Amino acid sequence: MTCQTLPEAVAAQAHRAEAAIAFGTSDRREVLSYPAFTEQIAAAAAGFAHQGVRPGDRVMLRVSGSREGVLALLGLMHLGAVPVSVKPRVPGAAPGRYVATVARQQQAGHAFRVPGHGLDDLRLELRSGRVPGPARRDAEDLAFVQYTSGSTGMPRPIPLSHRAVLGNIGAISAVAGMGPGHAGLIALPLHHDMGLIGVLTSLVRGIDLVIEDPGVLLRRPMAALRLVRDAECVHSAFPDFMLRYLSARITEATRREGADAGMFRAWRTVFCGAEPIRPDTVRGFLAATGPWGFDPTALVFCYGLAEAALMATWHRYVDAGTSFHTAGPAAHACLGVPVPGLALRVVDASGRACAEGETGSVQLRGDTLFDGYDGATDHRVTWFDTGDLGCLRSGRLHLSGRRGDRVSVGGVNVYAADVEQVAAAEPGVAECVVLPHGTSFAVVVVPERGRRVDTGRLAARVATDFAVAPEAVLEVAHSAVVRTASGKPARTHMAAELERRLRPPVAARPD
Repeated sequence: MTCQTLPEAVAAQAHRAEAAIAFGTSDRREVLSYPAFTEQIAAAAAGFAHQGVRPGDRVMLRVSGSREGVLALLGLMHLGAVPVSVKPRVPGAAPGRYVATVARQQQAGHAFRVPGHGLDDLRLELRSGRVPGPARRDAEDLAFVQYTSGSTGMPRPIPLSHRAVLGNIGAISAVAGMGPGHAGLIALPLHHDMGLIGVLTSLVRGIDLVIEDPGVLLRRPMAALRLVRDAECVHSAFPDFMLRYLSARITEATRREGADAGMFRAWRTVFCGAEPIRPDTVRGFLAATGPWGFDPTALVFCYGLAEAALMATWHRYVDAGTSFHTAGPAAHACLGVPVPGLALRVVDASGRACAEGETGSVQLRGDTLFDGYDGATDHRVTWFDTGDLGCLRSGRLHLSGRRGDRVSVGGVNVYAADVEQVAAAEPGVAECVVLPHGTSFAVVVVPERGRRVDTGRLAARVATDFAVAPEAVLEVAHSAVVRTASGKPARTHMAAELERRLRPPVAARPD
């Protein structure tokens, strides 16, 4: 029988006594079999019903990777309520104002671990005994509401149907070749779609699942990675910045204790997306993990967005020459072809299909897309403009960047991601963010520890490579790079702060 909703699909795995869900790596690590876990989901639903939650109610919550956080999310859906995932922070917005805005937009009356604002504060109560099965819902009903990252302003609500989410989970599973006996490792925050859909995919497929706290992964990465060392097949996901971090830690472990040649031998899929994928990152990651048994073809480059539930295109790594295309001073990752159920096109300003290699607007339509920001637009038939710019080469997507991240100077278009890639290769640069500034742009750089950046040299290189000079190159502390809760640079907020910082003082006028 085909499951119509997420709760039905998770409940259908209740028989998998051989598989388990593990939370965390500390001494308080909890492991539950699928029969026990699905029973607790139903008990959590009964507990929320006892507290007055009804099918269709919208409930605000901050989704965490703890047992309680995952049970709250799944228990609410099991009951037929609509979880509304709230970001823990939004750059430039007071937490209270953000939460109040979401509560008003969603007409929410209940909240789980989002205190205040006049909402009914729910508790996780597991009411055993006679517990309900999944609420009778339709595939087109809302599964949950996920908010965008807020990198360009106040986050926008993304209402996702059961049909869209299950369709994307099916596509991800097919790309990964996921099956019984496999294991998923998720060490990303669950308020980010990459972490949330990763957890839901493992649960719907009924495979072993390890949910690691992101902070623990940063503090003890090797301990977290060893949790799945003996699995038959491993599937995981890391953005570009996490691959860089893991490369450094694995290299340190190699020097300290030597390589364990079987450590990554079972890894079959590492989805990489959410931010630009850089050749240097991939080169460093493969060099670090090779002695530990990692197969380079386990890397899967992907293009995703919350409006498509998660993954829109995919490309399994071949080699540097095939998986990257160099255009001018920057190299763009091949993001591949659309996942099953999605169609993609690249069009110019008039809506005409772009020629091979011509940059235009990336548009999508298909089964795994949301129903518009208004909740009433059927993007199975209506093209959705992603706001991203890119081109097709041999039918495969290569992104240039967000439309809002393109700076036009004297008729020359410059993409922030391209400049950042070039600037990051300069000596002493640990991180950089390109922001619009004045009639051009500014390059904000964070130096490596104990080093300084030659800002004059960096400005000259950018001017040479892109035929456009930055108005400023600023060296800042790491703390000056403001990020969204999903880890992306908060460009709108940072640009406003930059303008305030560089604004010339107003001269005092005589009385």
